[in-house]
Amino acid sequence: MDRSITAGISGFLVAIVINLFSPVYLYFIPSFLAAILVIYFFKLETLKDGLVATFMTYIFADGILGTITLATFYFTNEAYPSFYVDAWTMLSPIVSAVTALIAGYIGVWVVQVTKPARELPPIPQSQAPSA
Repeated sequence: MDRSITAGISGFLVAIVINLFSPVYLYFIPSFLAAILVIYFFKLETLKDGLVATFMTYIFADGILGTITLATFYFTNEAYPSFYVDAWTMLSPIVSAVTALIAGYIGVWVVQVTKPARELPPIPQSQAPSA
């Protein structure tokens, strides 16, 4: 469980970096890619650990990016742009949750597929007397 928490913290840092250096808003894609990457790098093999890391990545990344956005409006003393409720505004939390589940599943699947096969134990040499 400790590895999955560490992976989640690393994942949200990666997602923040991807979002900050992207010239356009990429919606859920940085969190999706970051979650898969950290699951792979931390070799989280169980779905439970993968989902913990994925949801931590998504929740922290969305929370920090929202805070940064609102803080920039506050510090520049700008009015928050008019807020239109459209279909994407309504579906965004649902899409984010579904893609988090998908990212967790894909990450764990990639780890299990790329895991090296077990080596067979060495064949014992017969104890034949030497002549």
